[in-house]
Amino acid sequence: MKVMIDTNIFISAALFPNGKASAALWKALTPPYQPLTCDYVVDELHRKFREKFPDKMTEMEAFLYSALPIIHVIATPEDIVEAEYKIRDPKDRPILRAALSSNADLFLTGDKDFLESSVERL
Repeated sequence: MKVMIDTNIFISAALFPNGKASAALWKALTPPYQPLTCDYVVDELHRKFREKFPDKMTEMEAFLYSALPIIHVIATPEDIVEAEYKIRDPKDRPILRAALSSNADLFLTGDKDFLESSVERL
């Protein structure tokens, strides 16, 4: 079962290793799940940490070092899909595009834009 992982899950897991997002992420990293994310999420993760948590860059890099070998990182498709327009924040649209193109079974996120959208099937 393929699980697409969103940026906010990585951030929460890196900053709060004993929190719910971290527990969900680590579950997604174990069989029968096949964890995946997109290069856009990895880039966004680096950017968000530089902007908001510059003093935590070492923790983020250590976290990625342990997690990324397990996670399949896909290229974010460039072609826009109609379902993207159901997502309010344009910065989230490439992530949805990647989730749709990967045929993910689940999308692990805490982002209200995704949770409140009417996109039903990944």
